[in-house]
Amino acid sequence: MKRIVRSSLVVVAMVTGLCSAITSPSKAEVRTNPSVSAPIQDDRVVAQLFYPPVSDDPTFRVIGRGRASQPADRAKLQFQFTPNYYLESPPEGTVVSRFHEGEGTLTEEKLQPIVDALVRSGVPADTIEVRIIKANFSFFGGSQGGAEVVVKIETPTRDRLEAIVDTATEAADNIEEILLNTVGVEYAVDDCQVLEQSAYQSAVEDAQNRASSIAQATGAELRQVPSIAEPFYGVFLPGCNSKANLPFGTIAASPYDPNAPIEVEVTKDIFVTYTVK
Repeated sequence: MKRIVRSSLVVVAMVTGLCSAITSPSKAEVRTNPSVSAPIQDDRVVAQLFYPPVSDDPTFRVIGRGRASQPADRAKLQFQFTPNYYLESPPEGTVVSRFHEGEGTLTEEKLQPIVDALVRSGVPADTIEVRIIKANFSFFGGSQGGAEVVVKIETPTRDRLEAIVDTATEAADNIEEILLNTVGVEYAVDDCQVLEQSAYQSAVEDAQNRASSIAQATGAELRQVPSIAEPFYGVFLPGCNSKANLPFGTIAASPYDPNAPIEVEVTKDIFVTYTVK
């Protein structure tokens, strides 16, 4: 009986020690590892948005949001097509697969009338590209396959883009074997550096305005700017003439809107920490 009691006490002690190790950091580990700072017992840590405090003085942090845009130097129209599987109604009881392959697979020959119509309207043949997309399925989603007709335009204008879209759409309507799913557009500029600098400048000015308003409302006085940082999510956002670095693929072209401005817009966010008195 004594052995049972003694064993139970040992188990309880081990469990208690394990829970303590999980819920509280080891002091010995903090002291022996020079690269690990001692835990900071300060309520301000909660408001630091994953960044450590930059000063022992009272501080507050604001987010500056900047935006800059300029007319696009280049444009790319993307027409996405899929086979018209329902050209004829299938027999009753027939199951039609979303990832159908076979006679309905699109080919460059089936899309050639669209290319010919664009060339006749004045679009240079070397600015038109046909891409065949195979059906596929993955854990993150799937594609039923299809094709794309991509048209590159230098110095785009609203009338020029609209004329190209009308020509391609009309030509596709005359081909029974295909369906036009979406029309997307991408814009680009020749000099990204100037545009991004303007966006950063706008973000800094926005942060200064926000900080001044908060200081005035709280009766505080702003001092120097000890810390400026970009948010951690900035690496996932698309920059100028680039797609986002998302882990599961890139962002598709924006849907074509004939009323939208033909421009490239860049947005930037920054975290600015001010000391106050």
